[in-house]
Amino acid sequence: MSLEGKVIWITGGRSGIGKAVAEVCAAQNAHVILSSRDADALRAVADTMPANVHALPCDVTDAGQVQAAALRIAQDFGAVDILVNNAGSTVFKSFIETSIEEFDQLHATNLRGPFLCSKAVLPGMLERGEGSIVMINSMAALNVFPNSSVYSATKSGLKMLSDCVRNEVRGSGIRVISIFPGATNTPIWPDKVREKHAETMMTPGDVAHAVIESCTTSSRVMIEEISLQPVGGAL
Repeated sequence: MSLEGKVIWITGGRSGIGKAVAEVCAAQNAHVILSSRDADALRAVADTMPANVHALPCDVTDAGQVQAAALRIAQDFGAVDILVNNAGSTVFKSFIETSIEEFDQLHATNLRGPFLCSKAVLPGMLERGEGSIVMINSMAALNVFPNSSVYSATKSGLKMLSDCVRNEVRGSGIRVISIFPGATNTPIWPDKVREKHAETMMTPGDVAHAVIESCTTSSRVMIEEISLQPVGGAL
């Protein structure tokens, strides 16, 4: 399947994996809509990209903003063909050190956000009998990582949300795809970790190509999950 003319909404689109997915989609002449909470930074990134990449500021944890963004996309570009739920955040702290506020923030971004965005576009996809929802998850959903208890819990929840939605829409022509990247050189990691492991970590582009492959394979095929690790293994 070609991405030309497809409407692709990417959350967390101003850096890392989201930005890399946008670059690949833009090169294939899709209509790419990037969302992020930081409106100024988002527009600055979109301004460096081709004219078919558009900035649409949105806080994915806010139901009203998500609904407004989905409506704006439909009005300006048409129905969303591919949603990439990429927005995410973490804190590297032990369970005992993690505050209630940090728990709420991670839950809102990593689980509520994908729930709201998927809920906003799925009815239209079901009406058309086609569409893809991509959940950028993490290997932390599948394995124990030190000082990542809440992050891992939210990502495990996202995996089960994806599994259940996929089961509900099976046979409708809708794909629900979970991507589980291992160590990827993105701003979610502390600078000192990125500097130390820059040569061995995956790049955002590596993950982006897996996202595109999962969305453009034959319509008879659903790649349900993709796990990606650096060739040398976990850090």
